[in-house]
Amino acid sequence: MSSSNLIRWGGLAAMLGGMLWIIGAVIHASKPRGCVAEECAFRPMRESGALDGILTLLSLLLFAVGVMGLVILARSAGRFGKMGKAGVVIGAAGVALLVISGLIQGIVFGGDFPLMPYFVIPGLLALVVGLVLLGVAILRSRVLPRWAAALLIIGALAMLAANEQTARVLLTIPLGVAWIAVGYVLWSENNTLDRRTASVR
Repeated sequence: MSSSNLIRWGGLAAMLGGMLWIIGAVIHASKPRGCVAEECAFRPMRESGALDGILTLLSLLLFAVGVMGLVILARSAGRFGKMGKAGVVIGAAGVALLVISGLIQGIVFGGDFPLMPYFVIPGLLALVVGLVLLGVAILRSRVLPRWAAALLIIGALAMLAANEQTARVLLTIPLGVAWIAVGYVLWSENNTLDRRTASVR
């Protein structure tokens, strides 16, 4: 399969992943409010159900395919650099922690994994840092429109203010929107991107 086709399929995966991510966030937000900090002494936590858990895992895997499309595009321009590589490695580590903890919680503990925060917090931070670094690398490589790379950075940073126990879980939605936008650019403007890539070599 040519790199052009890989980029397009990466774009399709990114769009689908973004849609599933948003749906999962909305489903999770529709549940009763959970607890934060001291509240947990007298209020139960909001647990992830099977559906929103599966949607999150699928979207993370699809994001990884979208990242592959971005990497192929940036590397073809010869300007991916150390920052982009670091972003991919750190982001991949974050995704791995989130996926592993999600599988453990769903399969082994039936949705109530007591050590979940020790996986989710570092996993989420690694994912955010990785996506920001990747977004900056893509922005500098000029292989995507600036607004698309900026959306990816903003969507990742919005995750820092999100909280799955409250309505602030909806702050994860900008990341889904960003991936839909980036995926759309990769899928629909591939010929334009090919010309832009050639111009920055």
